[in-house]
Amino acid sequence: MTKDQIKKARTLLAKARVNEENKIVIVESFTEGRTGSLSLMDYPETMALFKYLEDMTGQPPSQSDKSKRKILSLAHEMKWHIPGTRRVDMERVNNFFISKLKHPLDDLNVGDLNKAVTMFSKVHVGYLNGI
Repeated sequence: MTKDQIKKARTLLAKARVNEENKIVIVESFTEGRTGSLSLMDYPETMALFKYLEDMTGQPPSQSDKSKRKILSLAHEMKWHIPGTRRVDMERVNNFFISKLKHPLDDLNVGDLNKAVTMFSKVHVGYLNGI
């Protein structure tokens, strides 16, 4: 999780009135017990946590988060997983966007995210046509 994502997570946790002990339990539930620390969460875990906390607090997700979630969903459908797991291979996703837009997914601005969703949707259609 990036520093900005940690700030967002802490803000959402505060709005949900989650104390430190419960925060650890929630984080562990999203990391399958791997960690109780926000900073050690990977990207898909972070996005899932944000969705959970946004639903809990009634705060709508940002347009950026919606776009990123769409991309992760498509990557999951295309089985862009870490070998032996069902977790999205963020290195592969980031390398794709670095090659196309010169930045990893998390560093794309809103305008580039719109392009990224369109671009990745076309890759997804190609994947579906190849099945």
